[in-house]
Amino acid sequence: MDIVLVSVSKLSKTIGEKKLFQNLDFSISEGEKLAIVGINGSGKSTLLRAILGKEETDSGQIIKNNNLKISILDQNPVFDQKETILDHIYKGDNKLVKTIRQYEDICERMSEGVEGLDDEFTEISGEMDRLSAWDYEQQVKSILRELGVEKLERKMSELSGGMLKKVELAKSLIDESNLLILDEPTNHLDVKSILWLEDYLAGLDKAILLITHDRYFLDRIVNKILELDRGSHFLYDGNYSIYLERKVEREETLQKQEDKIKQFLKQEVKWLKRQPKARSTKQKARIERAGELQNREKREEQKDLELSVAAKRQGKTILEIHNLKKAIADKLLINDFTYTFKAKERLGVIGPNGIGKSTLLNLMAGRITPDSGYIKPGMNTKVGYFDQTSSELPLDRNVLDYIKDVAGEMIETESGEKISAAKMLERFLFDGKLQYTPIAKLSGGERRRLFLVQILMTGPNFLILDEPTNDLDIQTLSVLESFLDEFPGTVVIVSHDRYFLDRTAESLLIFRKEGKLDHYIGTFSSFLETDSLELESEPSSPKQTVAPPVTVTAGKPQKSKQDLKKLSKLESEIAKLETTKVELEKKLSTFANDHTELSKITEEIQKIESEILYKMEEWEMLHSE
Repeated sequence: MDIVLVSVSKLSKTIGEKKLFQNLDFSISEGEKLAIVGINGSGKSTLLRAILGKEETDSGQIIKNNNLKISILDQNPVFDQKETILDHIYKGDNKLVKTIRQYEDICERMSEGVEGLDDEFTEISGEMDRLSAWDYEQQVKSILRELGVEKLERKMSELSGGMLKKVELAKSLIDESNLLILDEPTNHLDVKSILWLEDYLAGLDKAILLITHDRYFLDRIVNKILELDRGSHFLYDGNYSIYLERKVEREETLQKQEDKIKQFLKQEVKWLKRQPKARSTKQKARIERAGELQNREKREEQKDLELSVAAKRQGKTILEIHNLKKAIADKLLINDFTYTFKAKERLGVIGPNGIGKSTLLNLMAGRITPDSGYIKPGMNTKVGYFDQTSSELPLDRNVLDYIKDVAGEMIETESGEKISAAKMLERFLFDGKLQYTPIAKLSGGERRRLFLVQILMTGPNFLILDEPTNDLDIQTLSVLESFLDEFPGTVVIVSHDRYFLDRTAESLLIFRKEGKLDHYIGTFSSFLETDSLELESEPSSPKQTVAPPVTVTAGKPQKSKQDLKKLSKLESEIAKLETTKVELEKKLSTFANDHTELSKITEEIQKIESEILYKMEEWEMLHSE
């Protein structure tokens, strides 16, 4: 019998008036791989924090095995600004990690020319032999290499957000533990890293507790699924495909039960109307039973996330790209690219991180200008851009007021029907209570959904989606996929999510090296069967050579004065843009009732955000050289 590592009993949690879960019961045993699923705001991350002891619950208990050792992928990692990637990875108190850290330290000092370390090197090498640490060290470096983490002597403070995520993921995989907790591990990873991680976790013998929207990932990794659904919970044995089948069966059974109760109550009402006022004990019991059923907690039907909104009719010309060229910090991202979009086209854009995908989208949206060539949008083309930053939402506004600000009191649907902003929000799963909730109190996923709603409600006919699956729950993604099937305009999608791309994209643009782009007709899965994307690694420093008994690590090349000057200038420009952005955001509340001025300010903020993103990309390119 497998040993139980964590046991959750009668756990309940309510935030404000929202019941996240009640009398929750489940356990995690050795080697078990369990995923938590549910819509944004259902309590998935709250439950993880409760298990980690970082969140108080209203009632119930969490019992942990005395031998439990948890490693976690931290979304907000804490690190010393001065420590290197290797220092951060080998931060730990167990003997094995300490020994490897000492070995790496001696090797680094020897490579710097420090003499008199032969005895120390011999001693620590012997300790590495005794602890069988060589295999562990190679495993660590292999994991880092597979995730595209190189130049391990770099300071943690120098890393981009995406690279920090990779380092934290590597650390969580390496840490000694028997339970691995991963919250959206595939976010911001490129396809090659995701495929490697999928294989790695599938072969891992430790227990895993996982939150992810990646449905292929769920299908391959997990053997149990816990669903949080409007305060209730349901436990399913099996992977994602089995979960879907069982969920449909459960929903159908519950609906049949609900239909039977309704039919019974109708008959009881007829019976009661026929009875005299003086009633027997038997009659009273029957009345009480009917009353209990009438006052039961009704089964709330899951509303569909309806995304049927009006879109401007496309013209003859959709969007044409001619001989486009764009470089950042002397790195050629797009080289002589020509493409003509067709009406109702569904195009996926794939490639490793940092290769230029977001730059291409920003060029298409007119947020940045090309170095040469040009982009010609059609007269009737109206772009809607769902970017990774989601623009800063006004946190002090409530959901309903925000939508009224950007879309007006009444909204036209695709069928020509006009409905109120409040009614439209209900279709997007923002019920009456949520509509009057300040945006500051929404979960990260709910904010992403709100921003997506706002874009779709403006009626675009050329929709650009940059990593839309990040922070959106599976239900929202499923309905978004269905919406895109019926969307009357053109769609361009950048995503690493294989399932989402298979459902939505009919052809692909593939970023290659040196700014070359290839066009492939077919699904993402069929492409992966015949091709593979090279992982775009950062510019490599000279490789470390290990030739016992001496290990040499090349030092970090110094930047030229010109590069340092460029970096300093970029940092100053980014700081000024951030200041301007903050000042404009303060004006949003001042002009809350002036829709014209509000629109101008919002547009200006979006332009500044694009410029910041562009300059940050240039800064990162220079910094990594």
